[in-house]
Amino acid sequence: MEKKDVVAAVARFRDGARPFSFRRPNWFFITDDGGRYPLKYIYAMALGIDPLDTHTDEAKKCIQGLGYQIVNDAEVLTPASFWWVNHKQTHLDEYAGGYIWSPKTKKNGDANEGYLNLTRVKVGDRIISYAEGVIKSIGVVTHSHVEAPIPQTHQKTAEYWAKSGWQVSIEWVPLTVWLCPKNFLDRIVPLLPSMHSPIQKNGDGNLCYLSSISSELGRLILSLAIEVDPTATQAVHEIEIEGEEALEELCIQASDLPDTEKQQLVRSRIGQGIFRMRVANQERKCRLTGVDNLAFLIASHIKPWRHSDNDERLNGSNGLLLSPHVDKLFDRGWISFSDDGHLLIAEQARSVAEAWGLAGALNVGAFNSKQRPFLKYHREKIFKGA
Repeated sequence: MEKKDVVAAVARFRDGARPFSFRRPNWFFITDDGGRYPLKYIYAMALGIDPLDTHTDEAKKCIQGLGYQIVNDAEVLTPASFWWVNHKQTHLDEYAGGYIWSPKTKKNGDANEGYLNLTRVKVGDRIISYAEGVIKSIGVVTHSHVEAPIPQTHQKTAEYWAKSGWQVSIEWVPLTVWLCPKNFLDRIVPLLPSMHSPIQKNGDGNLCYLSSISSELGRLILSLAIEVDPTATQAVHEIEIEGEEALEELCIQASDLPDTEKQQLVRSRIGQGIFRMRVANQERKCRLTGVDNLAFLIASHIKPWRHSDNDERLNGSNGLLLSPHVDKLFDRGWISFSDDGHLLIAEQARSVAEAWGLAGALNVGAFNSKQRPFLKYHREKIFKGA
């Protein structure tokens, strides 16, 4: 194979060509212009064979021999990018399903920048959701693009689109008060991209499904969301947390850890697997509600999963069994506990705690010596009343 074969394969890939089934890659190579491309897939395209018929080590040896740098996902984590999706017809279905979807090309087979952009987003990126003239939600990419058939919920628009396309998994965080860009055009317009802009200078939407926008515009949208609704601060905080955890999970998947350990670490993020068992060996019930049926309790990390090392993520002493509403307050720092068991409530959450009947709990029982370092971290770094 010669370098020109790789260059040609990259050009085809960039234009949307996917001659073989596309799966999430772990290994990439960096081109001369700084682009990042899936190693084994491009190698197979250059050879004209299915990626399943070759081996990653073969691809590494060949591509490195042509002068390219080989990297894995953990080595190429870059600051989150911002994207703007215009999906008036499909936004409710995509919120409910946790994704965005587009066909690969236009109906006539021509490339479309708004569709190709789905192949360029990466885990941790932020997605601004625009529909019916307003921004309704902000999302975080939790899984890069995969080939997927048109969703059943999109069938009403199927006559305009091909049956197969790209799908990107999104964790959506809704805005309680929707943001109307037309009310802030003096601040938004100067930051709009010169090409493939999501909206026009008058604030009307353009016919571009997914647009790349600058981090300056993305951050402005987040700040405007808080400006029109101060309670959106928590929504923006949720977005940052989702982004951090998505990137941490990506690092785990790209690591050299055994597959079984990767699975346990990822499952521990949502309070499942061996972590849940270890917590249940120490904590028999929710300390605040008294519920002791494990089916109704969440194994919640004391020191957040995203801040913990791999040992701490599976350590039963770094967990509590909590009822779902209590878990929400604890996980986001609205409540905490002293070492001797006194409930601590942030002033902003006191009315919620009272409404849920939690404010009357004076002491839930002392914590053991192994739990206390994690509680100390929670009080100092997570608790909003500190």
